[in-house]
Amino acid sequence: MSIYKAPDLSKFPDCYGLSIMGKCSRLTLFYCQGKECAFKQSKEEYSVLKQSAQKRLASLSISKQIRIAKKYYGGSMPWKEDETMAEKMAESKNY
Repeated sequence: MSIYKAPDLSKFPDCYGLSIMGKCSRLTLFYCQGKECAFKQSKEEYSVLKQSAQKRLASLSISKQIRIAKKYYGGSMPWKEDETMAEKMAESKNY
């Protein structure tokens, strides 16, 4: 039995960084700042921004991609994996 009570999330804004306990998972804040937060993003906004960032990463030279992958992604290239999945799905529709 938990001594903490989950907050009513309907009082918080629609934000990708909002945890189920009402805390901000994107910033080092203990509680969500609400509608006034400058970093608030809906799930749709987050998805669009993520896709544009991955397109930009994929457009870089392979040496820059490798350097970024090693430094920030543990050597993996998630922007290439999404590209590969899209290609596989397109190929499967052709059959």
